[in-house]
Amino acid sequence: MIAWNDPAVIAEQLYATVKFNHTVAGLYFWEMVVNLDYDWRLITKPRPGRSIYTMVAYLLCRWLCLAAVISILIGFDVTTEIDCRGWLISVYILGFVAFEMASALIAIRVVAIWQRSKPIIAAVSAALLTQFCLIVQTGSGTSTGACTFTDTQSTRKFYTATLCIDTFLLILMLAGLLRIRDARKHGLWKFLWLQGFSWVVLVMLVEIPSVTFLWLNLNQAMNVMFNPPELIALVISATRMYRSLTNFSDAYRPNAPSSGPPSTGPRAPVQVPIEVSVHRAYVTDRMQEDDPDMQFGAATRRSVEDKYDMSR
Repeated sequence: MIAWNDPAVIAEQLYATVKFNHTVAGLYFWEMVVNLDYDWRLITKPRPGRSIYTMVAYLLCRWLCLAAVISILIGFDVTTEIDCRGWLISVYILGFVAFEMASALIAIRVVAIWQRSKPIIAAVSAALLTQFCLIVQTGSGTSTGACTFTDTQSTRKFYTATLCIDTFLLILMLAGLLRIRDARKHGLWKFLWLQGFSWVVLVMLVEIPSVTFLWLNLNQAMNVMFNPPELIALVISATRMYRSLTNFSDAYRPNAPSSGPPSTGPRAPVQVPIEVSVHRAYVTDRMQEDDPDMQFGAATRRSVEDKYDMSR
């Protein structure tokens, strides 16, 4: 049986923690570099109608996570004296706010799928506010003067709450997709459904082990070993889901007009499929008559956009 509190065992596990976190940090640096062009286009060439709030949440999620990872590596690698309390606070605050932004990106998607339902907005807002309050509580409780995570149990509430909130948002997302019965035949619905199940797998792989080891409290090294990888995995997943969905929405052109001559026969009703993106949601709850020149007119599309505009 392993003596978890044996100094030699703790030293060995701390060394493994440092090496493991350097590895996942390298993966995140690569993730940042390969998507810098997307971030730059998002800032310099904003698209009309896209919510500024979602864009800010996306950018904060990525760059705060980068700052948190750099702060962690500084504490691991520094050879000169530093302000340990300031270092711990920066690691906690930067990392936890990045967690919050990742959850916010999922929450915005949930609100869009539920067509800005007020009860859903209230529930999602309460969940995110709870998560933020735990960030403040954990950050203000960091009083140690040593450059070690000596009080990792104080973060147990936050990581447990994050697991519960992400699971709650996931259930709302999948339930919202299930209720849109007529949209299941369209590619975007299948795309969102696949992303939802991908999020399920990610939560099981990275959040559950991290929370489990915090509650087991084997030793300080094991308590913190999986926390930075959890942050990096969730941020990469949430931001990639944002990019892939916006790219899908930009390329998605449902019911493209036919290049052939207009049909002289009776016009069949055409239903405009659901379009859900991170910045707005369009849903038609009635059948639209086919236009000889276009599948659906600009006025019809504008009325749908006004009804479900998420950017307001």
